[in-house]
Amino acid sequence: MALPKYDKSKRRQNFVQLPKGAYVIRILDAKEEPNRSGRGSHLVISFDINEGEYKDIFLNQYRANTNEDRKWPSDGTYFLTIPDDDTPAFIWTNYNSFFSDLEDSNNGFVFGGDPAQLKGKLIGGKFANIQSEYNGTVYDHIRLRWTCVAEDVRSGNPGKMPNDKLIQATAARPAIPTDDFVSVPEGLDDELPFA
Repeated sequence: MALPKYDKSKRRQNFVQLPKGAYVIRILDAKEEPNRSGRGSHLVISFDINEGEYKDIFLNQYRANTNEDRKWPSDGTYFLTIPDDDTPAFIWTNYNSFFSDLEDSNNGFVFGGDPAQLKGKLIGGKFANIQSEYNGTVYDHIRLRWTCVAEDVRSGNPGKMPNDKLIQATAARPAIPTDDFVSVPEGLDDELPFA
């Protein structure tokens, strides 16, 4: 039997993970959508790293994805809750900080309420590890948690960094291998078909 033909354009790409830290980001798109809970709404903000070693990291991940139904990487998307009268204070703080940081990062910019105004604007972003779990496997995602003024990132003084959001049970789980190789106990290599 002949093996199927392969397609070089669909080979696995090297994946570069964004390290935790502070970065200047550029907003690519922003639109208002209802919250998944059905209560209230949020801004869905697509962004990319604008400066430094990791510039365009999410664009490069998007281009490397050859799936027909590819979407902008979720790690390059930020959900900003739009508060109302019943919203807890910390959500109001996050909302107020975002727009204050945005205006202070873009000389002379004043937000007028239209999400389309955000496109192309710069802002500082503070990234931390947010873990998720799927089918018993824990995944690390370096995601935007807080914002700051872009110039504070450039000067190396972004302020207090956010804590990671880790899944509590991970300490009791065995480590997940980071590569595709399996270690073979000593003495078993004689039984392997490819040894």
